[in-house]
Amino acid sequence: MTIATNSGLPENLAELEARLSTLSHDDQALKIIQNFAQKLGKTSKRQDLFNFKGALVREPIIYQDVLSRGLINADEDPFTLLQGDIISTDAAYFLGERITGMKFAVATSTCDLVPGRREYAVLLRVQPIKTNDPNAKQLLGELLKFNSTQRMYLPPLPGDSSDVVANSLVFDGIIQVRLSDLLIATRYASLSLVGWRIFGSLVRSIIVRAGASEVRMRSSIQELE
Repeated sequence: MTIATNSGLPENLAELEARLSTLSHDDQALKIIQNFAQKLGKTSKRQDLFNFKGALVREPIIYQDVLSRGLINADEDPFTLLQGDIISTDAAYFLGERITGMKFAVATSTCDLVPGRREYAVLLRVQPIKTNDPNAKQLLGELLKFNSTQRMYLPPLPGDSSDVVANSLVFDGIIQVRLSDLLIATRYASLSLVGWRIFGSLVRSIIVRAGASEVRMRSSIQELE
């Protein structure tokens, strides 16, 4: 079967790679976030914006609520959790050891959080930043620039103690949990739309980011073989 040239579809593997090169490993989204944060100016201004109610996080999004408001179709899979939700559970494991007394962000895509679709889910740790932390000021400054892909800034969350000034969503280290256990976890918050976009941009950058030297190396190998 011949693909018509005016279909806009790649006709061979070389064209497929060229088309994917600006999509699969592109870091443009991360640069947009960093430039936006830089434009805001001082750390305090950035924190004020991202701490504003509903800016990055909001109250948990409830399936029955969005269904009754006509924001989701009745024939779509019902959800208990959404990607990016901030939760707590005592059933999560890191390198074989159970982690308790901590909040997590759900990293698994929402469509894979449907009961029976997956056996396991992926979480990321949420670490509080407290007023008595001698490195709090420096850490906040770094987080609010979004220059590092190791962490993401989050404001104080429901259930946090009064001495928590912010939270750090840690991307270094994958936490595992059985989906059946995760679905009965305590929900504290959902990400806002822009919070979810920032979260997705960082996750994508961590997993599939490509340096220019790697692109050159792989391209050269391809040409020589």
